[in-house]
Amino acid sequence: MVQRSKRGLTSSEAERMQREVREFQRKVVQWSGEITIGTTVYVALEILNNDLIVMDRQLTSAIHEVTYQWPPGSNGLV
Repeated sequence: MVQRSKRGLTSSEAERMQREVREFQRKVVQWSGEITIGTTVYVALEILNNDLIVMDRQLTSAIHEVTYQWPPGSNGLV
């Protein structure tokens, strides 16, 4: 069994993950454009999109090996 403290994310792994996250986020945004605003599916897609934005930011931090701080409300996120 692998101990959690011995796990790590290399910059190259983070870059690979970031490419995949961004590709998926583009699909989510495209789907949002096809759904009626205000429906439960649209709301779920907006939540997913916001989560993907946060994931992208965290991967950017891992790639550059720094901790970024974004102010509340940045890109519509609270």
